Amino acid sequence: MSNHYVGVGFSSHADSFSAGKEAALQAIEKLDRSAKVLIVLGAMRFDHRELLAGISSVTGDLPMVGGTTAGEISTNGFSTGSVVIMAFGNDDLEFVTGIGHNMSADEAACSIEMVRDILNKVPLPSNASLLIFPNGMGGDGHKVLDGLQSVLGKDFEITGGYLGDDERFESTYQYYNGMVYKDAIAGLMVIGNNRFRTGIGVRSGFTSIGNSFMCTSSEGNVVKEFEHTNALELYKDFLGEERAARLPAVCLEYPFGIIDNTTTGNSDHLFQLRCGLSVDHDKGTISLAASIPEGSEVTLTTASRGDIINGAREAAEQAMQSLEGATPLAVIMFSCVGRKLVLGRRIQEEVDAVRNCIGLDVPLAGFYTYGEIGPVDKTNRQLSSVKFHNETVVLWVLGKA
Repeated sequence: MSNHYVGVGFSSHADSFSAGKEAALQAIEKLDRSAKVLIVLGAMRFDHRELLAGISSVTGDLPMVGGTTAGEISTNGFSTGSVVIMAFGNDDLEFVTGIGHNMSADEAACSIEMVRDILNKVPLPSNASLLIFPNGMGGDGHKVLDGLQSVLGKDFEITGGYLGDDERFESTYQYYNGMVYKDAIAGLMVIGNNRFRTGIGVRSGFTSIGNSFMCTSSEGNVVKEFEHTNALELYKDFLGEERAARLPAVCLEYPFGIIDNTTTGNSDHLFQLRCGLSVDHDKGTISLAASIPEGSEVTLTTASRGDIINGAREAAEQAMQSLEGATPLAVIMFSCVGRKLVLGRRIQEEVDAVRNCIGLDVPLAGFYTYGEIGPVDKTNRQLSSVKFHNETVVLWVLGKA
């Protein structure tokens, strides 16, 4: 069912100002009311100040959050070298933005600054959902969540994606209220009422390949030992000589899964994935996108391209289930760049799996990320606390009851 609460615009125009203007016009024209806030997702190729100036030439000083990506997603499908804008025009919802600075110096302090910036504008709401867009090269993703939860509590609904830079893995840009930032976290609090619900889906399609082992030594996002053994050597043993020769790239295909022992049930879904970013052959360590705490039980995981696409479909089904019958109005999709690289030419099938489940006419915006944020299962109290993920798709769906 189409709606006029949300509009999505897209442009791949070569000129940055023109691309921003074109995408903004498309998004705004699809609304039947004034826009309240924008989510802006852009490729690294743009002159980012010019891109945002083009948007602001249409939208004025309208609040916005977002940043650069490792690939854009819209109702049109997957794209690169483009800008995607989602405009919200709902008068029944309140949208409040905030920003934190210097993420790489102190991830937790940066996330706390962002939340307090929001809470300086509005009292802590009971019926709200926080979307965050952190610097994808800013450090330990787990510490960002520690900061957020120290202010909001363990049960507050948080989703988001770590911004990308088209797989350069150097630096990312954050967009906030018409300005371009580096090393920041931009956030959007969506405050609703009983007429609106949010659905969240978090799935990967990856499954354990067998034995589990303990992390016995780690520092920050660097793992030193598994089972009191050199971490890299143990990983190589699991991979075998042929696969190990492709380190660190092979880490995308065989991420670690932190096993969640707080509950029992479908064990394939009860872990948070951690993907290796680099290895130090001299020290025998593995650097990850977020920490594996000492004492964690870990397993090695893998997935075929079909499994990854099926994981996206399962995430969409989970999001629809958690909407509890509400009609979907908009979808924001955060999918890991690792999934993109493994899927290759089949990448569009992941987006199609989501759209076919939630609705082909439901406005969609999203991007390929350097890390994903969301609860393992919003509907299960034991699993509803937000986690950091790699190799995972996280869907945030706004629904009307």
